[in-house]
Amino acid sequence: MDKSERLTIVKKAGFVSLSRLINLLGLLLTTIMLARYLSKPEFASYDQLWLIYNTFSPVLSFAFTSSVYFFGTRENAGKYITAMLLFLTLAGFILTFSLFLLRFEIAKFLNNPQFYNEFFKFAPFFLFSLPSLILDAILVLKNEFKKLFTITNFTVLAYVGVVVLTIILEQGIPFIFAGLSLISLLRFIYTWYLIKKFFNEKLETIFPYLKEILLYTSPLTLGHISALISRQVDKYIIANNFSSDLYATYTIGAKELPIIPLITSSFASVIFPEISKLHGAGKNSEIQRLIKDVVKSTSLIIIPIFSFLMFFSQEFILILFSKKYLDSTAIFRIYLFFLPVRILVYSSILSALGKQKIYMLISFLDLVLNLTLGTTLVKAIGLLGPAIAVVVSTYVEAFAMLFFISKALGGASLIKMLPVKFMISIFAFSLSASFLCYLMGSLIENAILRFILMGGLFSTFYLLVAVKLHKQI
Repeated sequence: MDKSERLTIVKKAGFVSLSRLINLLGLLLTTIMLARYLSKPEFASYDQLWLIYNTFSPVLSFAFTSSVYFFGTRENAGKYITAMLLFLTLAGFILTFSLFLLRFEIAKFLNNPQFYNEFFKFAPFFLFSLPSLILDAILVLKNEFKKLFTITNFTVLAYVGVVVLTIILEQGIPFIFAGLSLISLLRFIYTWYLIKKFFNEKLETIFPYLKEILLYTSPLTLGHISALISRQVDKYIIANNFSSDLYATYTIGAKELPIIPLITSSFASVIFPEISKLHGAGKNSEIQRLIKDVVKSTSLIIIPIFSFLMFFSQEFILILFSKKYLDSTAIFRIYLFFLPVRILVYSSILSALGKQKIYMLISFLDLVLNLTLGTTLVKAIGLLGPAIAVVVSTYVEAFAMLFFISKALGGASLIKMLPVKFMISIFAFSLSASFLCYLMGSLIENAILRFILMGGLFSTFYLLVAVKLHKQI
């Protein structure tokens, strides 16, 4: 893989990142508008319907988009991907029908009687959304990045349009989900159309492939469930040991910056099929170079953010959440240590190498370690304990995955896979520039002005150096 091809991967990841950012901002905008328009009980019903959807969709999305990338590089890729869509369509129907049967019990559990009636408006959206979870992955697999960007824009504009119409016409939740159901139906039809266009497989020929798909996705599903639980364990420990006021203090600080996983997962989406293809051809040295180039690209973004916010955590918390939550600063600083380890999506690389069972086992061990450390440290050092535990367990998980990635690539050393000198140079400059900005910022009394001016100064310093560093990629 030559330099021009590696740069193309960076551009592709940029398209995916931008698409996901637009989607994130669109959902945020619709939430803000509806929070202002709907009454609290109505907004609670709306949000709880999304809660049900978001309970299932991340797990299915991770498992089946990984499957699209893994099986999509094979000669009979069309049969695998058609089988996936058929399975997700069936799964969507079964889950929707199950929720329909359990709607009274769910309404009781959520302490929301309206859920029983509102579910009928939500059901079509749920039914058609699950199968189209693989739409973006198919477009990435086929290098249709501009089309992905266009479809994302259309979907977000349609979502926002539905909410705006709801407010203008003074409608309620039924109108909202009628509009969202129409959008999800169109995405569902378009997903079927794309698969027909790209692969044109007959349904009766794809059933034998379902078993292999489920054998691949089952460990991914279980591993991802374990990972999702592990990321929330610290909050449950805090809730069990402290007052609601201290829980609020903790949960405000215990946040990862959403832009970081958005960027790294975009790179993972682009390189997954490349790694799967190269591994199948036995080109492990090419995979090592690809991983190294991706880490260089993500490090250029993640390390300076980590360095600057480490010195300006208090100002960041103050601006976003007010001085009421200044006590959350220490928790936020601990959570910042997630950033250096987020330079790579290790689970995607393991999955691309066909090591999904190892991912599942490491995720289980991460959960056990996190829970054990969290319950021990909360007694020893209090509020900071669970935050330290979740960060430590994440580093152990990351290094364990790196070890098995190295092993799968023929015992490649970490030095060959990771651009250690490059990362050290970024760390050295970022920390030095951040410290200099911190000293200069101490002369500015207003916290908001200090954060803005020093952020601008740091960005200027860093961009001048980053241009030269980028040439090394």
